[in-house]
Amino acid sequence: MKVDDTFNLAAAAAAVSQTTKAVSAPSGIDIDGRLLEVVRKGVAFHNAELSEEERLFVEAQLESGGVDIVFATSTLAAGVNFPLGSAVFASWKRWNFDRARHESISRAEFQNMAGRVGRMGQASDEGKVILCATGSKDLQEARHLMDLSNQDELGSGITPDDFGPLVLQILAGKLCRSRDEAFALLTSTLSASREFNRNRSGLGHWKPKLDVHVDRLIGLGCLIEAGNLLTVTALGQVVARSGLKPETAIYFIDNCARLAAQLRNLLPSAGGSGNEDDFIFVLSQAALASPEYSSSSGRASRIVSWRVTQPNLVSNPYARRLDAQLFSRPWMGDVGAANGALLLTDWAAGEARRSVEARVSGVRLGTVQAIARDVAWILTGIAEILSAVTSPTLADESKPASLRSPEVCQLVRQLIRPIRRQAARVGLGLPGDILWASSLDLQDRPRRLSRPHLLALRAKGLVKAIDLMDGAPPADSSRREALDAITNPRLANLVRDAARRWKQDDRDYCRGIHLRRASALGGSEVIERLYGTRGTEFEAAFAALLDYLAISYQPLDGPGKVGHPDFLVNVEGFPGIIVELKSKARDDDFVSFNSATEVLSASELLGYRSNPCLTVCNPAIEPSVPRLVEACGRLSIVEVCDLAEAAVRMREGALSRGDFYNWLTTPGIALREDLPHT
Repeated sequence: MKVDDTFNLAAAAAAVSQTTKAVSAPSGIDIDGRLLEVVRKGVAFHNAELSEEERLFVEAQLESGGVDIVFATSTLAAGVNFPLGSAVFASWKRWNFDRARHESISRAEFQNMAGRVGRMGQASDEGKVILCATGSKDLQEARHLMDLSNQDELGSGITPDDFGPLVLQILAGKLCRSRDEAFALLTSTLSASREFNRNRSGLGHWKPKLDVHVDRLIGLGCLIEAGNLLTVTALGQVVARSGLKPETAIYFIDNCARLAAQLRNLLPSAGGSGNEDDFIFVLSQAALASPEYSSSSGRASRIVSWRVTQPNLVSNPYARRLDAQLFSRPWMGDVGAANGALLLTDWAAGEARRSVEARVSGVRLGTVQAIARDVAWILTGIAEILSAVTSPTLADESKPASLRSPEVCQLVRQLIRPIRRQAARVGLGLPGDILWASSLDLQDRPRRLSRPHLLALRAKGLVKAIDLMDGAPPADSSRREALDAITNPRLANLVRDAARRWKQDDRDYCRGIHLRRASALGGSEVIERLYGTRGTEFEAAFAALLDYLAISYQPLDGPGKVGHPDFLVNVEGFPGIIVELKSKARDDDFVSFNSATEVLSASELLGYRSNPCLTVCNPAIEPSVPRLVEACGRLSIVEVCDLAEAAVRMREGALSRGDFYNWLTTPGIALREDLPHT
């Protein structure tokens, strides 16, 4: 069944239904009015264009028996045990674009969809499956599909078309070290055995195709061949972990290097310059125009829905204004990238559903969310790749050619954490100032605030933790209005309490984990002091941590030294880090932007104008700081719980000193989620 058929047939069935049910959307959940209308008539539709929330809503209605008939594409076959009594196949053939003809679906796919009915544990363990056939040939194929006594043969899991990403991954995983070993490994698989039995010429045709991909990876800088041995470069290692195509990595690296200064100017700052919505448009257009969506370097790993690519190019003020900063030009030549980036920018800027869908005719929110997930995945991988190839611990000869200029490399390093944060914005569809609140734990069902709830709070100006935790009548009234206290009277109080606990629950959890791990390494007292002290005692605790890690340091502050930073920390032979420690007496108080950035001016007073700077915060940084600090250039900020994780990993041997230095000195907020996995 085509997607449009599910909409049209559901509407037709609802129009003649005698059923009327009282069904409303759950609080804070954005459900399309057309879906609600048919569900009230005991009818539903289910397809890939539903938003995640709509899909869960329909499936909940199915499980509760609130829907009598559902018109669905094959997406419903991926569901769990729904109490369905019958399945009627509107069609059991699909169009094969390569062969330009309709072909029967596989028997396995048919049986999976047919298996939605008559399942054990339901009211009835029997169900009806109905399909139609026209002519004797169709009838024979239909009987083949319905033959439940036989299964299709397993297909090949590996083909030469898969050698591109596969070769790099097996070499990066140290499963082989040469072309011959890689060939021997591939030909030892079950897929190779099946190919050998089918092909009289054997597997000889695999070797030239393997060599082509090895040569390609060498040319891209992912492999080095010395004699018979293949060595995976730093670029190759991180590309293999990311799952992205090497061509995508090079595409982003070269363009970030070329446009680094212009992209840096898009980052928001305390002075009000920069525009992170512009930045997100540039990144989204780059991702959608990347080799991930192209077959030019192997099969495309992602596709843009035809709903986005088929319309004509829509009016695009972002693309016109940012033309000089775009990776792919002329931007008019890639309709999917231009239209898709516009949709994602509106989505991440917090535009309402109706406004987002109106941008491109025929696009529904579920399509936007699907594109957002793919782009967020690409950008997260790119941030990891850029972090690895711009590391100060990496020799210039090991970096891609476009990053061998120290000035360019440092500019690109300033983009890493902003890219990671924009990936989160795209994935969640939230503006930067309210992004932090998506992590609030309500300790109730649901555990997190929905996008509509977060945007409603933002519309009331409640974007800071201090505002959400305020129990005074004006703040309480704004919270209740934003969160629709009439339909959900407890939610406003749950949000207030969650804001008061924000960071504390995470700190307590991490503290217990770190103390337990550090006790086996003789460091529990060091970790306890790091978490539990403030003021000058916190400085002594930090010094004890450095001693524990065998990292040399020099105190810079002391009696009579007004305005001096606290420490100069030296990790191996890398440039020293100027460190300032900031603490608050209460666990529900946070370090402000001004306090966090004092180390920059203090370092300049002592002549350390080009050294990386670090502010260590205890207990935490104010949530508005991450988006403002990214434009500071050489400043990194770390909270105690993230620093403790890095310290314990170093003592466990899971984090090298070089990786620790790279993590600490990458501009922005140093999070434990960013720590490399050794």
